[in-house]
This record gives sequence, C-alpha cells and structure tokens, in this order.
Amino acid sequence: MASDEKQNGFRGVVKEVIDQILPSGEVELTDIKEEIWTDLAALYYKYEDEDQKRAFREVIHEICDKIGSGKWDSVYKRLYRVEQKEKPF
Repeated sequence: MASDEKQNGFRGVVKEVIDQILPSGEVELTDIKEEIWTDLAALYYKYEDEDQKRAFREVIHEICDKIGSGKWDSVYKRLYRVEQKEKPF
C-alpha cells in the first residue's frame, strides 16, 4: 500500500511540474477579448483625421450588421481576400 501511495505522490509531483512547464490548453476568453480590444484601439487611433476614423467606424458597423444577420461567412471571405491580396507570391 505504501508503494501505491508513493507512486500516486510521484505522479502528482510530475503532473504539477508538467502543468507548470506546458501552457494550459484552456485559454481565457476574456483575456483574448481584451487583447482584441487593445488591437482595435491601436488600429482606430492610428488614423489621424476624422475622415479616416469615420471610415473605420463605418467598416465596423458594416461588419456588425453582417454578423448580426448571420452573414459571418461574407465577413470572413472579405477578410481572407484582403489578406491574400497583400501576401507576396
């Protein structure tokens, strides 16, 4: 019995070490959302004049409308096309 307890104790120690070394498979959704807000803020404030900021707001509004009406695929396709166009061959 003492041998089983030692083995379980050793397994526990090994598991703790592995958990500390390897990142968890679970990612906090709130952390990711905060990162997205940070990226959006940087993007918004990179534009200096009011016309650029208005265009940004209109694009965000267009995206929201499409997502709200269940057309995420059209938003995704547009993002994908833009991304592919910018990649060098």
